[in-house]
Amino acid sequence: MSNSESASCFIPDFKPDEDNTLLRNFSGMNLPEKILFVIDKARERNCTPFKLSTGASYMPLFMIKRTIENFIYIKSVIQHSHEYGLMILNSHSFQWICDFTNNTNSIVNHLNLINDDFLEEDKKTYDLGQIFDEIEQKLPLPNKKSDTADPTFVVRVILVYSRSNKVGRNAAKLHDSMAKLLAHPLQRPPQKDVCYTICLPSQCSQEPCNNV
Repeated sequence: MSNSESASCFIPDFKPDEDNTLLRNFSGMNLPEKILFVIDKARERNCTPFKLSTGASYMPLFMIKRTIENFIYIKSVIQHSHEYGLMILNSHSFQWICDFTNNTNSIVNHLNLINDDFLEEDKKTYDLGQIFDEIEQKLPLPNKKSDTADPTFVVRVILVYSRSNKVGRNAAKLHDSMAKLLAHPLQRPPQKDVCYTICLPSQCSQEPCNNV
């Protein structure tokens, strides 16, 4: 994607309601999305693998790549005009490896080329600020105060950060978390109204759902 100054995207504008809850004051639109996946490829020496119910074990990067691949294919079926980009985090740096494209085969091929980068013992922290500086250069955003043109796309950055052996390794939760991100940001309900709990109609009518 070229760095066009005329690029127009949606910057959410919010206002508080009576309960001091932030509400979006922009109507839902079926706009194409530009989704950037920022994948942490750093692997700790003592990292905990994902263990499936079958007994099979997989390293975190393998599971991350598979869930992102599923996300891309499903999202593209919903709307083919969505575009995806890839950025990777190394132990102490980052690299933009695939520009925004709606070619699912191309983005998945780049995804499969990502390999583990063993984390150096002295690299326990990471400055994420440099990532957003790079994103801003690749994707200049319009001036919210002066740009009144209708948006032509929505930008999302999905950061998958995994460099801690304390991070849970539940494969089902990983897939569930990625599935929750499939919904279009301008079309899904406010987070306070979202419930992912499966219950009987009689139970849902009597008790509020808290598992969000």
